[in-house]
Amino acid sequence: MTRARFFLPAAALLAWGAGGFAASRAYRPHFPPPSEIQVPVKGAAGDMFSLALGTRRLFADLWFIRLMQYYGTREKPLAGEERECAEHPGERHHDHHGLNGEGLYPEFFSRARHILELDPHFASAGLYAAGSLAFNMDRPAEAEALLNFGIKYAPREWKYATLLAAVGYSKAQDPAAVARTITPLITDKDCPVMLKQLAAFLNKKAGDLAAAAVIYADIAATSRDAAYVDNARRELEKLSKKARRP
Repeated sequence: MTRARFFLPAAALLAWGAGGFAASRAYRPHFPPPSEIQVPVKGAAGDMFSLALGTRRLFADLWFIRLMQYYGTREKPLAGEERECAEHPGERHHDHHGLNGEGLYPEFFSRARHILELDPHFASAGLYAAGSLAFNMDRPAEAEALLNFGIKYAPREWKYATLLAAVGYSKAQDPAAVARTITPLITDKDCPVMLKQLAAFLNKKAGDLAAAAVIYADIAATSRDAAYVDNARRELEKLSKKARRP
């Protein structure tokens, strides 16, 4: 497997470091019910035993290894998938032999979702898969679906929401939908300021300036990070000027 495949996209790395908060001791992890578990490929049916044995994480680890092995295998071109290279006319180029994780990999999403079906709190696997889908394979819709699944069962895992915002920032065709997903999360007292700032940007990008202003005002009033506070105040001033324009 090429070394490049193990590097998370920049946004995923950003998300990785954004969620350093202490979860409440009273919080009990929530897992998908058996009805949510799908069989992506042969060999997954046995994972149902993990529910009875309490070994969800062990099976999730195994499937993450399988996912990386699958993603690390260079795809062979299928009939009709080659095209003429624009940089070198006359040469034939296959789009799915990229060294940075480009490709079709049709089973990637189902395999990645299966990992989170077994253990949605396995954040490193979720971020790796969603980052690869969004930034390497240009499949932001599937990345969002994977992250939304993780958020459904692990709502306190801020890294999912942060990466979801990053996907919306750079790739998503509907930033308003991403902003709506994040809005319930940013009201939590443990929400990191970085996530709030991304949510404000997404609302502004979607044209909801009032919602963006509310979030920026909250950052300016509650954050202890001077850089975020200064940026929030600048954004509020810009939004105020736009509101005063006839």
